[in-house]
Amino acid sequence: MPTAFERAHAFTARWEGGLVDHPDDPGGITNHGVSFRWVKDLAEEARRRCRQEDRRCENCARQGGPRCEMQALDMDMDGDVDADDIRACTKEQAAVLFRQHFWDKLGCDALPLPLAVTLYDGAVNMGPGRAVRQLQAALNLVGENRLDIFEPLAEDGIMGPRTREVAQAIAHIDADFYTARQSLRQRDAFYRQLAARRPSMQAFLNGWRNRVKALGDYLAELEREV
Repeated sequence: MPTAFERAHAFTARWEGGLVDHPDDPGGITNHGVSFRWVKDLAEEARRRCRQEDRRCENCARQGGPRCEMQALDMDMDGDVDADDIRACTKEQAAVLFRQHFWDKLGCDALPLPLAVTLYDGAVNMGPGRAVRQLQAALNLVGENRLDIFEPLAEDGIMGPRTREVAQAIAHIDADFYTARQSLRQRDAFYRQLAARRPSMQAFLNGWRNRVKALGDYLAELEREV
């Protein structure tokens, strides 16, 4: 039986296709959803942590091993992180990076399945902070109307214990799929607002909205299974 992550990534992988280098995409060259801008940011964060811990590649016990953060980013294994790593990125490498930096960091395993699936795909596509804020807004909307005792969440984009606690309470009253759909409404509204503010993003609007609709359909499939 597929794990929760495998169910979530099965949908996301459908929409994160092969190599794309659209001139209006601020993420730059992208492959299987892994953008050059994102990988550069991850590499800089890894270098900063190494400097803080006074670790240098020439004498680091982590170098070349699974604990070396740069190892996963140097996908063409040539000793640096550049656009060629994006070109070399495989579906499997993308899945590993997404699991580590989105699914695991957001603690999606602790969430009800529909909320985990929705949050994960949103984090991959829009960034984790915005995806969490949309989930929190949906939890507040549903919690206010359906929970007997409810204290609104701060919509701060931080996936903390209170957000997970409310998510579980929502699931206990069988409102988790409904809440996931409310989060998708937030996401669709964000895309429309973004395209209105930044005309260069209009080229992506139909694709973004089609993805939201497809995720709603996927949630319906999952709901029929439970």
